[in-house]
Amino acid sequence: MNGNWIEPERRSAGTERQTITAPICCTVSIRGRNEQGQRRGYARRRMTSLRVFAPFLPLAVLIGFACCPALAQTGPYPREFQFRERTSSGGEALKHVVYVPRNLQPGRKYPLAVYLHGTCTECVTHERILKESGLQWWHEYDRDVQQEPTFLFAPAGGTGGWSGPARRQAVFEIIDGLLQEFPIDPQRIYLMGFSMGGAGIWNYLQQRPGFFAAANPQAAAGGTLNPEALKNTPIWTTIGIDDSANNLEQLTANVSRIRAANGDPQGGATWVTGVNPRFTIFPSTDHGGVQEKTQQIPGLRDWFYAQSNNGNIPPNVRFVRPLPLDQEYTGPVAALVKATDPDGKIDRVEFCIGAKVLFVARQEPFQYTFDDLGPGIHTIAARAVDAGGKSRTAEITIRVGSKKE
Repeated sequence: MNGNWIEPERRSAGTERQTITAPICCTVSIRGRNEQGQRRGYARRRMTSLRVFAPFLPLAVLIGFACCPALAQTGPYPREFQFRERTSSGGEALKHVVYVPRNLQPGRKYPLAVYLHGTCTECVTHERILKESGLQWWHEYDRDVQQEPTFLFAPAGGTGGWSGPARRQAVFEIIDGLLQEFPIDPQRIYLMGFSMGGAGIWNYLQQRPGFFAAANPQAAAGGTLNPEALKNTPIWTTIGIDDSANNLEQLTANVSRIRAANGDPQGGATWVTGVNPRFTIFPSTDHGGVQEKTQQIPGLRDWFYAQSNNGNIPPNVRFVRPLPLDQEYTGPVAALVKATDPDGKIDRVEFCIGAKVLFVARQEPFQYTFDDLGPGIHTIAARAVDAGGKSRTAEITIRVGSKKE
């Protein structure tokens, strides 16, 4: 079928212009039985053609539009995004996007989330960086809603890495500039990055200890780390079990070293939730699958938004006993918890099952006996709260058998 086409122009937020193509009308012709009759009855047949096909023209138009591919989330882009480029004081030019949430309240400050992408030859334009799911996660993908109004910043770095001095300086100068330009809470700056971006996060945390409120490095071991520079920044790192053996082994060792600096000698066990850093290994997941799995972690946004580097470092808490070993406990189950606060004192430890607090211990030894655990699988928790009100929770899942007669 012959068709007439137009290419209407759409302008997205920032400077990007998009073109969409869609059919808007169809040319219909009916050939007469002979040329003489066609000449004499041209006008009459034209009107007849229009009368015959007119009812179907709107349908043809709608079908034409429906057959066009649906616009992805990146076109048109969420209107909150701004396209920018900045050259650092060291001469490093860096394209980046900035998401400015709507309906900001005067006098209030808001979090800033920084997303660093992985190695990507295409990630050198504003348009491409907006396709990164790790960035879209912060505004619920195509829903364009946020759990809490949050400024977003994502640079487009291609394959150049994030840890080199010039690139790092460029990123830091942009962050510092955003703090001056917008009502951003300097105590709530969050980092998220995948692979090359995760390596950049490990580097940035050590270059600016205490500057970032929380971080999620994904599928990145981090190289040789300084545990003392990292131990007090809330970190939740993730990796797939099918990532390279070297990457998995090195990340596990680094988690163990940071936890040891926080007083936990038990290594890089993933069941530990109350000692920084948290560590998740996804089953049946390779290097590239970590992004999607990380974005599906229940409560990850809540974890981010709960973090603030207001000068009070959260406590660390872990179970000494029981442990989630491959063994069966017999009730009653005696629990002993170790809780420490890096910059103060522990106010209390709450022993819980679910949301129910069963006992509050206010001095060492922090211990409690769970008397009513029947046969089956149970998750028990201990929440340590410091004198400044910050807390961490240790959870373990154990199997309880029947009492022996």
